[in-house]
Amino acid sequence: MLGSDDVRPVDELLAALDTVFVQARRPPRLEACPCCLRPDKIEALLSRPRKLLSVDDLQQYTTVAMNGAGSAEDLRYFCPRILELCHTGEMDWPDIEIVYDHLRCADWKSWPEAGAVAELMDALWTRILTDYPESDAPGDLLCAFGSAAGSVATNLASWSRLEHAAAVHSLRDFLIDQVEVRNGALAPRNPFWDTKSTAHCEVVRWLNGGAARRAVDRAIARGTEDHDLLRSLVESVEVLELGGARSSAAETGHGDTSNERFLREGVDECQR
Repeated sequence: MLGSDDVRPVDELLAALDTVFVQARRPPRLEACPCCLRPDKIEALLSRPRKLLSVDDLQQYTTVAMNGAGSAEDLRYFCPRILELCHTGEMDWPDIEIVYDHLRCADWKSWPEAGAVAELMDALWTRILTDYPESDAPGDLLCAFGSAAGSVATNLASWSRLEHAAAVHSLRDFLIDQVEVRNGALAPRNPFWDTKSTAHCEVVRWLNGGAARRAVDRAIARGTEDHDLLRSLVESVEVLELGGARSSAAETGHGDTSNERFLREGVDECQR
């Protein structure tokens, strides 16, 4: 389950990828437009062991893979090293959204190693829920996974549990830094989103349809003496209300919102 303790650590999964992809053979040649991938880069890619390929060796190829250079089978071969360099922070370009869109184009779900890629994606998302900010930005991963997997429903469901402080703080930062009001509704700001995709619609529905707000309301109702947590919850409510997402009590006209008022007052007090 996403966010649970039985998810293996990201570093462990990244280190194992090269072995998992052992059946993916180095291509004998790499077809590429010379404007997209220089001959010297192709030579480096085809002459060195995959595990020893550097950022300099792979960066240009990774940018144009499946769109000017190489085939799906070629990307399958280079995939473990690309993912390792991306998620250890050694390769900061291209953006991970581009990398995962290349995987979509290569039909990664049909690969024998698809299970290992999916497990890595689960672990990366779990790290947001449990270790944020020592993780990728949630909006970046949502967009990347939405492209590669076609759906982020399970990611949103696990986020909605708000079981750890990291999940609460990551939600607050996502709402403030990576969400905007567009045509009267909240929407992810990331420019790499395909706004017609199923995953994008899932995020917009989650933000505006009440699911995200109900998740925050439940976290508020559980109570906490952590002032930083209170601040993140209250600030999340403020953003969600911009999209019209109201609390259950406000929607029905029943219930006591004094707890929420108390939390706002508590946050104000600890800021003074």
